[in-house]
Amino acid sequence: MRWSPTSFMQWGLGLGVAMVIALTIALTSVAEAQWLPAFGRSRIGTAGFQFLKIQPDARSAAMAGNAINLVNEPGVMFWNPAGLVHGADRPWAGQVNHLSYWSGIRMQSAALARRMGSGDVMAFGLRHLQTGAMPVTTEFQPMGTGQTFNATNTSLGLAYARPLTDRFALGLSLNWIYEQMPDWRVHNATVDMGFRYDIGWREMRLAVGINHFGMNVTPQGRLLRPSLLRTDTLGTFESLAPPTVLRLGLSGLVYREGEHKIDGVVQLNHPTDQAESLGAAMEYSYRDLMFVRGGYEHQPGVGQWPSWGLGWSLPRAFGNLRLDYAFAGRQGLGPVHRLGVMVAWGSVND
Repeated sequence: MRWSPTSFMQWGLGLGVAMVIALTIALTSVAEAQWLPAFGRSRIGTAGFQFLKIQPDARSAAMAGNAINLVNEPGVMFWNPAGLVHGADRPWAGQVNHLSYWSGIRMQSAALARRMGSGDVMAFGLRHLQTGAMPVTTEFQPMGTGQTFNATNTSLGLAYARPLTDRFALGLSLNWIYEQMPDWRVHNATVDMGFRYDIGWREMRLAVGINHFGMNVTPQGRLLRPSLLRTDTLGTFESLAPPTVLRLGLSGLVYREGEHKIDGVVQLNHPTDQAESLGAAMEYSYRDLMFVRGGYEHQPGVGQWPSWGLGWSLPRAFGNLRLDYAFAGRQGLGPVHRLGVMVAWGSVND
């Protein structure tokens, strides 16, 4: 790479913007969102909107969520919006994923990305989790009252990513989150942001991402609590904070010979409502047509199984089609399967 005054100024601008963003987040979160609400103590149960922690796409799930560096399809907006810059060179790309969760819970995610001629990328994303009908039970009718209820969780996001230089990219995503139960509902607005920096040696890449950053909100509604002699009505709820998490990742080329390639990534996760975790993953590719992935996230007391998955890329006349599968699970809960489809289309010169 040849440095010029212009490129040096662009690099300096990108680094400065990243430092300002990081400093602003740190100061604001300490003052408003309590970045370390229980430093030195357990932080479990201190945040709401827990469905945001579910890995929405098959490729990242196969790598145990170590996704802020390697993943670059439209669904990367859920992890690190800056990764949209490194996606397919087609003007359009779309991705859908389906998750079969425990207890019959289902989750779908979709993302659509539009690449402009300048290299900037806009993307729209959707995550939707539904439980299906569940029986209503009480202390006096533990087998069910004959009634059923549903829980709904939805997230809509709009992302923008821009390459400031040929090595440095920034991304930002604005999200609207909604949760609904039969007796109450709550919604919130959050921000995801991140950057990626190509170091320039063995395809090494440094990435930092902050997800689900927002303010505390209070649910609205009323909850009926039956007791032996009467039924109490609760109309006041405690405020909920989004499950903000800071992720730092470093990826690079582990092995390459001919048409065989292995990429590796190490990622540190610092959530506001759980203990910190450390993850690692690898992705093997053959001619960029077949993929084998595996990863593990170490978090004390969680009982996470190693994750693995497969991918197949199918070049077509209109662009490219890729199919992904992921297997993951936790002790005592069983396996979880994910399926994903990604399509990139349009003329490269559009």
